[in-house]
Amino acid sequence: MSAIAKELPVVVGVDGSEPSLRAVDWASDEAVLRGLPLRLVYASLWERYEGDALAADLGKPPEEVSADDIVEAAARCARSRHPELTGQRA
Repeated sequence: MSAIAKELPVVVGVDGSEPSLRAVDWASDEAVLRGLPLRLVYASLWERYEGDALAADLGKPPEEVSADDIVEAAARCARSRHPELTGQRA
């Protein structure tokens, strides 16, 4: 691995859906395996795509869930899986 690659984070996009949270699991595993930070990025093709499950977990109606809420939920997911993981929100 080049010196530059050792400094770059593992980047994963989240939209609050179950598949995106599974992607966070995979990305956090890869980041820990490679000794890299994890960068979480909110990304959604459709506005308000995060779905009812995440809203229920947050105790909010779906229309009140923000991109920050989604990224923070993903960060909690990654930290619960790998407490030693360093990361960034974008």
